[in-house]
Amino acid sequence: MSLFVLPKWLRPGTDLMSKAIIHDSKIMNIITTTLSNTQNDYLVGNPEWNNGTRSDVVLEAKSSVLNLPPIIIEIQHTVNRLFMKRVINYSLEAFNRHKLDPIVLIICTDTLSDSVAKDVKTSDIPACYEFPSTGWACNCLIVCKRRVLEYTDTMPLNPFIALTLFLTSRELTKNCSLYPDDPTIQYMYTLASHLHQNRLGDQNITDILAQVLDTQDHEHTKILELIDQNSSPKTVAKAIKNLQSQNYAMKRKYTDVNLGPSSIPTSISTAIATATTTAAAAAVADPTISENIDVTLESVTPYERGMIFVENFKHTRMQKGFKRMDWSACYSKGIELNLFKYKSADVLRNQFNKYINNNKKNCQ
Repeated sequence: MSLFVLPKWLRPGTDLMSKAIIHDSKIMNIITTTLSNTQNDYLVGNPEWNNGTRSDVVLEAKSSVLNLPPIIIEIQHTVNRLFMKRVINYSLEAFNRHKLDPIVLIICTDTLSDSVAKDVKTSDIPACYEFPSTGWACNCLIVCKRRVLEYTDTMPLNPFIALTLFLTSRELTKNCSLYPDDPTIQYMYTLASHLHQNRLGDQNITDILAQVLDTQDHEHTKILELIDQNSSPKTVAKAIKNLQSQNYAMKRKYTDVNLGPSSIPTSISTAIATATTTAAAAAVADPTISENIDVTLESVTPYERGMIFVENFKHTRMQKGFKRMDWSACYSKGIELNLFKYKSADVLRNQFNKYINNNKKNCQ
């Protein structure tokens, strides 16, 4: 019997764990098979919407020729009227992007409020209630634990039932699960174990990471010297691109390993990508540098890329002795570099604050 126990911050049903599980190709196929009767036709899309809001997970068709609706997945502790208004907003944004009404799947991990429950009806899709969605979505499906338990009388469990049970039961160990011998439940706890190991991967890659950071520090020093010498924008941009090429080679070296997608450590590639942005942000923050700098971060999402840019922009200003963040300058430069599409500097500031708060929660 397995003795592995997840830490509370990686409990099933938390944002971090849920997103990691859903991004797995096998789990993704379980969802798309159930909701749109197709496999291997979806990929993880950009969850950030043009109005500055952000969904938990968005699946979109690999090709527009398939004419498949986007799938918006929200993992929510309490589903109430206010949350449903947010979901409607996400759906309208999805229509603006894809010109198709989305399918919405809401996984309620704790409380389905009476104000929402009174409007739902049972769905033909197992474990789901259906919320009225005429005019804004193909379907709006809500999963909660009491509904899931109505479908647990057959073994092995339907894979979609197993997935929703895993997320809504929120058990820290497979042995506490209602169905520890179910193959899909076992698979998800294996994924969870790999995620936990990857999060602890710093203990196993200390030497490699130290080497990478030493190299980065040396190259950053060279770039800062060029800036201090008032070198031309082209010279600085060339130095940064050379550093990016080194980063790409290093990333290939340590990620082209014969491992399954759930087992590949992300710590090294993310650290390298962040270091690249640090160099770019240092140049951006200097008023003598006006040329657009190509910030390439293949290992993070577009949303994370923008937030890392803001974080380093802010840090660089502090290093230069500025006590206050210049959100207008940061916003303008980010727009110029095509790192985000927020409507204003105020929206950018709010998104960054949410990003910082979410990171703090994940570390608690």
